Amino acid sequence: MTTLCIAAGRKDKLRPGDILGALTGDAGIPGKQVGKIAIFDFQAFVAVERALAKQAMQRLNSGKIKGRALKVRII
Repeated sequence: MTTLCIAAGRKDKLRPGDILGALTGDAGIPGKQVGKIAIFDFQAFVAVERALAKQAMQRLNSGKIKGRALKVRII
């Protein structure tokens, strides 16, 4: 698994379901390949399978989560 860091968090009203929906819907990643989602005040972390990490990052960066374009990076 690889961790993606999303530049939004609880203060931005981001929920785990929003991240999971963006990954499974817009990015087209199966839900079984998404791991733990941790949301903090100003950032969120989500584990995805290593083989799909780059694809997930590119699709999330080009798409929107909860109607807003957010920065996503791999750690």
